[in-house]
Order: sequence, then C-alpha cells, then structure tokens
Amino acid sequence: MASAAQRRSDRVSLTLLLEASGKDINEQEFTGPARTMQINRTGAVILLDRDLRPDQRIEIRRMAPLEAHRHTQVRIVGQFGLQKEGFVYGVEILEPQSDIWNIEFPPIAESEEAVARMLLECTYCRSREVVYLNELELRGFETTRGIARLCKTCGVPSTWTQAPHENEKKLALRTPRGRRAAETADEIPPGGDQRERTRLRMKTRLTACIREANSDDELAVCEDISPVGMCFRSKRRYDAGTKIDVAVPYSPEAANIFLPSSVVYSEEIPKAGLFRHGVEYRRPGLPEK
Repeated sequence: MASAAQRRSDRVSLTLLLEASGKDINEQEFTGPARTMQINRTGAVILLDRDLRPDQRIEIRRMAPLEAHRHTQVRIVGQFGLQKEGFVYGVEILEPQSDIWNIEFPPIAESEEAVARMLLECTYCRSREVVYLNELELRGFETTRGIARLCKTCGVPSTWTQAPHENEKKLALRTPRGRRAAETADEIPPGGDQRERTRLRMKTRLTACIREANSDDELAVCEDISPVGMCFRSKRRYDAGTKIDVAVPYSPEAANIFLPSSVVYSEEIPKAGLFRHGVEYRRPGLPEK
C-alpha cells in the first residue's frame, strides 16, 4: 500500500464486510465490524470505528458465511481520512497465504492490451477474478451485462457478471447456484482472437466514473475506448494534463477498477452544454506520483 511502490495488482473498489479485532491506540482490546473500500492483492483501504496508530497490527476476518474461515493479520500503514462511520485506514496484508479476498489477480503486465478491466464472478460457483477484456468481450458485456468464459473451478464455460458489493441483507443469498448459468453460457458471445485486440477504438455508450482529487465523483458517457485510453463526455471540464482515475464499465452496485489516467485534450460541445475529453491511461507498473 506504500505510495512510492510500484503497483503489483489492480486496485478494486469493492465493499467486503469484515470483523476486525486487536488493540486500539489506548491498548484497549476490541472486536467490531469493518468494511473494505478498496482492495488489491497485498492490502486494502478499510473503514473501522477505532482509533489506531501506524504500524499497529490487527486481525481481520470475512463476515460472509461462505468466507468466514478467511482471516489474516494486517499492518496499519496509515490513516487516510475520517468519515461519519469511522476512520479510513490503509492496511498491508502480513499473511499473503491466507487468501483473505478469495479473488484471483492476474499479473498486471497482462493488462497492456486490455480494453477494460473488471472484477467478475462466476454465476455458478461464485469464483471471482480480475479479468482483462478485449474488444469482443466488452461488446458482449455491453449487450448482455455478462460474458461467457471458462471457469477454472467449475471446469466448464459459465456466465460471468460483475461482482456485487456485500451487505448484511445479501450475505445469506450469496450461495453457489445450479447448472443454469453454465447451460445458458452459449447465449453470450465469447471472446475474440488476438487480431481483435489490435483495433484502435471501440465505439460504445458505457457508463464511466471520473474521480479527481478533492472533487466528487462524476458519471460520464464513454464514447470510445481502447487499450491505451478512452474518450468521454461530461458536464464538468477537465483541463489537459489533469490527473484523474477512471472506471469503465462502471456500476454503483458492483466492484469497479479505477485506472490512473491523464487528460490529453478537452473540447467544448456548445449545443449539448457538455465537454468531450480524451484520456490516456498511466501505464501500470510505473512508480506512482
């Protein structure tokens, strides 16, 4: 989670319910609810109603019934803010073998030719993976809100959809489903071959979310997208050179992956009262400013 470190995996904005335990800044033992705001392979940003100090160690445990056996020790990297529900902390996982998130993160270098990045879930067994989509797969998702792909756990093709956020009401319903998902997988277009990835721009109407420091998130319309960037229309103007994070496809009800980006150009659309922006992704694996 250190800011100067190279990114080792995608950062996924996802709510997972946790139980945290340890000692607070006053050395008082506590056990209480917490939740993630963002996760990656080696850490997370969590919300917890306890005052803790940097380098302190606590234990977190998943609250979902099917994941309750997953727990690990984490180190408090630092306090990132304060919200009505509690303190926002960055944490580093100290026991990587615990697989606390039960999510497969592919090597980030594999994302260079991806048109989009999403956290997807097998609708049959509930396995979750960060998936890099090519153009044909993204077109299929745009049409059906899911894609067909081989599930390593099921051993057969199944339908994959965006992984939803957790809340108490839904936890009891998050159980593996029957074979219906795998049986209907052929209704969703599969991914294309390598030649499809060389196409420069894919026209689309997907919803994007634009995130800028010290500003509220803004929903925008993505006009086209490619492995190196995207173009979107929005009510707000972002000057060329502005550093932003973008998530596309975006859903407020599911996990989203925000990519560090830079605005390349900005132009006004007077008749619509909007602005069109061209964005270039800041390549993964480079040190973050």
